[in-house]
Amino acid sequence: MSDSLVTKTISSQKIVVLVVEDDLISATISTQALADSYDAHHVSDGQAAVDFCESTPPDLVLMDINMPGMSGLEAYDVLKKNVITKDIPVIFITAASDPQSEDECWDAGCVDFISKPFSVKTLRHRINAHLSVKILTDELKRLATSDGLTQIHNRRFFDTYFLEQSELAARNKTPLGLLMIDIDYFKQYNDTYGHLKGDDCLKVVAAAPSSATKRPTDCVARYGGEEFVVVLPNTDAKGVQYVGEHLVEVIRELNLTHAGSTFKKLTISIGGAIVEQGSRETEKVIEQADKKLYAAKQNGRDQFLMA
Repeated sequence: MSDSLVTKTISSQKIVVLVVEDDLISATISTQALADSYDAHHVSDGQAAVDFCESTPPDLVLMDINMPGMSGLEAYDVLKKNVITKDIPVIFITAASDPQSEDECWDAGCVDFISKPFSVKTLRHRINAHLSVKILTDELKRLATSDGLTQIHNRRFFDTYFLEQSELAARNKTPLGLLMIDIDYFKQYNDTYGHLKGDDCLKVVAAAPSSATKRPTDCVARYGGEEFVVVLPNTDAKGVQYVGEHLVEVIRELNLTHAGSTFKKLTISIGGAIVEQGSRETEKVIEQADKKLYAAKQNGRDQFLMA
């Protein structure tokens, strides 16, 4: 792939590159060299890099190794242990050119390293090459873990993500919330309006929690049929209840006609549960949320119930 084609492909994707460099002159050179093709950001130390990546995961990190406080290698080790940041490609920048320093970079798991001083052209070519691979990899991952109809995450992604988040929550001793959502009277909806309209209904319901959950760690997935799940990391029972009740209201206020429903409009039922701090019992929590979903439907539908 030519440099111009790579740049064109990357530029159309709103690619974010984070430059981590404590030397202001070097940081300015790097960010200015990248600014015309990428959304380039700069932080000056390892901890700031970790904070940035956790809140707004970039597509690639250009990381200086030697910095005061948390070094580049230490920061990268933290990123690799976090499920949200572990796959971000990192190119190390180092003033050292000895074999030991090179081995440290490779052993850490970086995708590449560049020795100082470097040419701007070399920098751009290296970044283009790695971002090209990342774009293709991300697209393959998206196809493998996305629901073809609604374009949100699929059951395969949810199974892996919920397990990863439960491990992270147990390690950090933080709560983890789960919502299970079901469309009320969906069979009657298909019988009344046909399966194509039923598909449109699934897309509408899938979009509702996607628009209501703003944090990068929040996950919405199609669980199967007309059921959806929402994973809410670092969310206590009060927060889970707020999101669940809000989603019921969002669908209710759409006022979409559903002649086959006792409400005469589209509604959903939701069950919620919490993975308690330090617990890894994901199957139990899924069962609890599912039971509350069933209870919500038995109790009249169009409501949220919490375990």
